[in-house]
Amino acid sequence: MRQPYNATVCPFNTEFYARGLENIGQVEMDPAFRIPVLRRSIDGTALSDGVGPWPYLWIESEADITKLYESFRHLVTLSVVTQPGYVPKAKGGDAKLLKQHYVYDPSLPRRPLSRRARERLLRCEAHAAFEVISDKKQQMEIVGLYEGLKHRRALTGGLFDHSARHFETISELNNGIFFRVTDKYGVGAIACGVAFAGILQVLHTVISEHGLRWNASYLLMHGLQNYVHTHGLRLLTGGMPDAGADGLRTFKERWANDFTPVYLLRIVNDQRRYAELCSGKNGDTYFPAYRQK
Repeated sequence: MRQPYNATVCPFNTEFYARGLENIGQVEMDPAFRIPVLRRSIDGTALSDGVGPWPYLWIESEADITKLYESFRHLVTLSVVTQPGYVPKAKGGDAKLLKQHYVYDPSLPRRPLSRRARERLLRCEAHAAFEVISDKKQQMEIVGLYEGLKHRRALTGGLFDHSARHFETISELNNGIFFRVTDKYGVGAIACGVAFAGILQVLHTVISEHGLRWNASYLLMHGLQNYVHTHGLRLLTGGMPDAGADGLRTFKERWANDFTPVYLLRIVNDQRRYAELCSGKNGDTYFPAYRQK
């Protein structure tokens, strides 16, 4: 059953969406049921910490940040990524610039494609098609493709080890949307995301082994650009992974014409416990430092 929504409200702030992130932790909500946090056990202790929903928590006002401080005091720390473009007014050094996210804004000129990129796109357009897909079975083809991606990039066991439930949750959101590129031999690429508050936030783009052979990602990204032009949305495609290769950076830049900052809230509720857990760790490069490998 698809979930009702207000087109101005971020679905990542809902308990329904957060429960699809079972690979990260167990969902806890603030008393007003406006803010979800995923609780994680801290190895070797009876303690827990929390992280915000992936990819970010939408902060409406400073009151939401106050709720983070006041509603989850039983968790040693909270690590919460806030929405692109929001600059928190957090206490002391509790807010840190995490990364820049790539944006395609239809009101700005498109970034010109190189000759090589244009040729790849033209070859894709000659034999393949981009489409929005609403059929649940077709949408869930992304699960198998994502399993292959997890294997290729060694994502198992981490933040991006998403299960089928995560993709089913996106499908069941009324503002969840799936796209694909196909040729006569099958699926070349699938993407999914959510549309709200004037943006299309892409959550996953997955290229099949078949699509990798003929650069299906070029037609996928070009199709997404055309889609947001038609629907008056800004396209957000996320930031660079910490271990992202230069080739990925070049590809993401090719389909963006703007950037927007994303911040990390680093909330420590129990300073004494935190100091004990972090003994011997460098707290300046990773938060919480006791989870640094």
